[in-house]
Amino acid sequence: MQYVSRTIMALLLVGLVVLPRNIVAATAPASIDIARDLPAALQSCYAGHGTCVLNLGGRTAHLAHGILINPLRVTLQDGRIDASALPAGDAAITVSTDSETTPDYGTFVHYIKGIRLIGNENVDGIVFNSVHHNNILAAAMTLESMSISGFRRAITFSNHSYGFGLSHIQIFNNKVGIYTVNGAEDAGERMTFVDVGVFNNQLGIDDEGGFEMDWLGGHWDYNSKTAILSALVEFDGHIETGPSDQPVIELRALPNMVAAQLFMTPGSFVMVNGYNGKPTADAWISSHSEYNIVQFPFNTWGVTGKMGVMQGPGKVIGSAIGTFIPH
Repeated sequence: MQYVSRTIMALLLVGLVVLPRNIVAATAPASIDIARDLPAALQSCYAGHGTCVLNLGGRTAHLAHGILINPLRVTLQDGRIDASALPAGDAAITVSTDSETTPDYGTFVHYIKGIRLIGNENVDGIVFNSVHHNNILAAAMTLESMSISGFRRAITFSNHSYGFGLSHIQIFNNKVGIYTVNGAEDAGERMTFVDVGVFNNQLGIDDEGGFEMDWLGGHWDYNSKTAILSALVEFDGHIETGPSDQPVIELRALPNMVAAQLFMTPGSFVMVNGYNGKPTADAWISSHSEYNIVQFPFNTWGVTGKMGVMQGPGKVIGSAIGTFIPH
């Protein structure tokens, strides 16, 4: 056998022998067209047979069922994912570390970037969720340079999602733009949004879980209702809406949690389109608790009416750079 093996090796070196197909397949598996079969490419990655850097190369991947992205292994980038054919109740992308057994903080090594994700109104876009009880294994993954549209909920934060950020994201034409799950386990600490736009949704932000959010350079524009907030929110950016007879932002207080507080930076501004020099709403924010606080920005247009900025028991404080004077 040793002689035969040496002979075959020698013949291979000079190109005089062709191995059977089954031997070739075992040594050099055929590559998978990632855009044509994204689920198969993921399975190949998880099995250790193929690349885990999945580049769509500007093409469109069509999904019949949702896919699972392990943030400790997979990078997904550069293309379009059409999830409009998913069955009701499914999620296009679930970010989860449930398959892992070794604690690892390395979820920031991989990312989803340069993806346009579209769906239908009965399914969810991206869901961050892990039921793994090792809190090191977070359902956390950076999103960058994306657009997400057409879903029931564009982005959902659930169990073990905390301490990571989204940047340069457009979230529009969804029933709900950003949704947080009530009672999520080990979740909600310091979510950061940089240059993220949430606009033209039925409800921009629905924070049912009380997630801490930092917004830098964000814009919440022309959602039918702008936001339901249940925790501490720091907002730098601008908010635009049309005239409304109901407050467009609702502040809540969840049991055993800090009541919602919205702090807007001095550089932020709020505008009600079509105000024509006169306030267009009796109140702009509703409060559920005396512990709700709003720091209103210095620059506002058409925001306040007869009842002031906030309706309810909460407190309105002026801008960080001076007394609040509505325009």
